[in-house]
Parts: sequence; C-alpha cells; structure tokens
Amino acid sequence: MSVEEAREGSTPPPRPRLEVPTHPPRFRQRVPTPPLPPLWRWGFPLLLLAAAVWSAFLVLEGFDRVLDSEEGEMVEVVTDPTVPGFEAFVEQTWSLLAASEDDGGGLTGVAVLAVADRQNGGGTVLVLPPESRSGGGSLVDAYAAGGEAGLRAAVVGLLDVEVGGTALLTPARLTSLVEPAGPIDVTSEGEVVAGADAAGWLAEAFEDPIRRVSRQEAWWRAWLQAVGAATDPDERLPAIAIEVVDVVRAISGGDLRVVAWPSLDPAPDWVAGTVIETFPFPIPAAPGARTTVRLLNGHGDFTLDELARQLLVAAGAEVSVVGNHEDFDVIGTRVLYRDPALEAEAARLAVVVGGGTLQDPLLSPAADLTVVLGADFAAEHGEASTTLLGDAVSG
Repeated sequence: MSVEEAREGSTPPPRPRLEVPTHPPRFRQRVPTPPLPPLWRWGFPLLLLAAAVWSAFLVLEGFDRVLDSEEGEMVEVVTDPTVPGFEAFVEQTWSLLAASEDDGGGLTGVAVLAVADRQNGGGTVLVLPPESRSGGGSLVDAYAAGGEAGLRAAVVGLLDVEVGGTALLTPARLTSLVEPAGPIDVTSEGEVVAGADAAGWLAEAFEDPIRRVSRQEAWWRAWLQAVGAATDPDERLPAIAIEVVDVVRAISGGDLRVVAWPSLDPAPDWVAGTVIETFPFPIPAAPGARTTVRLLNGHGDFTLDELARQLLVAAGAEVSVVGNHEDFDVIGTRVLYRDPALEAEAARLAVVVGGGTLQDPLLSPAADLTVVLGADFAAEHGEASTTLLGDAVSG
C-alpha cells in the first residue's frame, strides 16, 4: 500500500468539543422587593408636602417682616438745606500761609489767605507784620531759625488754628504771580505798582512796622480786586498749577476782606474775633484739641446759624456737621452727649448757647456732641450783633 493510499484511507479521530458558553444570559429573574408599610408609603409624601408648604410660608413671612421693618429702612436723601432732616459734613476752611522774601532771603511779609466758600468764592487775607510776637520771639526770628516750617508753627501758635499749606514768595515768584494782572493801582497809597516792582515795593522798610503792613494791606486788596474784576480771573493769573494761584482765584471770586494786624501785639480779644471771622470752620492747631460738634437748627430761623457757629468756635469747639433737626418745633436748646466723660464739656457749651444737657446713648457718632438749637435760642438772639459775639469771645 502506498503512502498516498494510506493517507486517504486513514481519518483522524474526532476531537472532543468543549461546551463553553460564550455569552451570559441576557435576562435574569429579579427577586421582588417587599412592599413598603402603608405608614411610610403615605407618610413620606405628606411630610414632603408639609415641608414645601412651611418653606413657602417662611419665605412670605420673611418678606413681610423686611418690608415692614423700620430698622435699616432706606430713606430719601435730603439735599435741601432748608428742610428738616438735612445734614452735611463741613469742609474745614481752606487756608494758605504766604511768606514774602527780599533778595537777601529776609522775611518781609506774612499773609494768611483763607477761602470762605470753595464753590462761590470769597474770603479773607490777614496781613501780619514780620515783627509780630509769637511765643518767645518774633515771626522774623522763627523764620530765620526754622524756615517755612518754623514760621508756620509760629503763626499757628499766634492764631491758635492750623493753616492748610504754605507758599514762599521770593521776588522772582512774586513777580511771575502778579505780572499777568498788569500794573496795580493802589488807590489808598496813590501809586501804581507794576508787577516787576511789586516785591521791592512791598518789602520797603519803615521806622514803624505797622506802616509797611498798611501798605501791604492796600496792595493785597487792590491786586485781588483787579483779579476778581476780570471776566475770566485766569487771564490775570499765571497759567501754572500751584496752590497759591488756586487760593487767589477762589478768594477774588467773591466777597473780599483784607485785614491788617493793628499792632505788633494786638489784644487777645481782637485776635480771637478776627480768627473766628476768618476761619468759619477752623482746623485745630493740634489734632483733637477742639471738641467736635454736630450743630442742628431746631427753630427754623436760618439767619442765626452763623451766630451759633461763631459762638461755638469762640468757645473752642469745632463744628464738623451742620444741618436741621427732624422738625422745627424744638422749644428748648440742648446739648446732647453720648459718652458720660463728655458731660462736663456738654455743660460748658450749654452755657454758651443757653440750654440744657441730655445724655443719649444712641446719639450719632459723627461728632463728640450734638447741639440742637430751639425756639429759646431764636427768641434770645433774634437780632444777632457783633457786641454779642465780642462778649462771647471775651467770656
């Protein structure tokens, strides 16, 4: 038998076939869960419904409480200074100390410029002789020893109020400051002073220092009037952004006062009265040196507000907030204090304005004390006079 025949006649035995499942069953029988108890089946939905209803009630109740609450209530801002409830923080008087030098660096002039109204303009210029006494020496001595800072400290000590800034007017700076206004006709002196000659004219010495102060007073008045008379004051001022130019522009734009020191050592009453008129809202000479006052009109006569302010400033207070009481039917003037430590100060100022004192723990913290002027103040001071103010200053 050949090999081919042997191959054709022999067949290999069949291999065993393994029965291995290649896919898991697609469905399995689920075991049914036990039924819920009736209490849970109906109780849980009812509980959810009750929670939703209670939440809605709380939301509505909260809205009602917020809308009906008077705590933190939004009120309309009062901007009319003639209606009850108006209040405003005041800006302290904008002031500048101007010191003039001669070619040798010696002090020849001292002037304090104070702006009465930043928006409407106007103000006061106080002209002091450099020989004025302050502390243990003169202003000349203070300037020689400490320069601008020394002079400023001496002037602050003399006036008992702080000045906002200083400006050193050397002959060159003074010339550039006044030249745009052209020659100044100093009528009271019968002279016309050109800008280039102003420094020398103002520095001219006299045997009596008050004579030079009188000339300087006349020049300041004539120059500021010339600036204020222009349709556009900037045309008569240098086009430079420095504080002295801004102050001059403001003062010349309204009612102008120029006051000369009457002597080297004027009476304290005169100085105090002049300072009160010059600095409507003075900066304390030292931080915290003056008690801050919130001054409210409770009688409706606004012509007496200025007198009340002057009386309080003369008494050493700092009026930081002005305005009106919530109504104009206040009968008795009173000074309110929050801190018991201020009871004595409240009593002192109550004597000044003629009223009583009252502690209020919920008083506004905007100031140390609140002065509410009543009808009694209006009845007593219906006709304000400088004599009354002078008595308050001397007192």
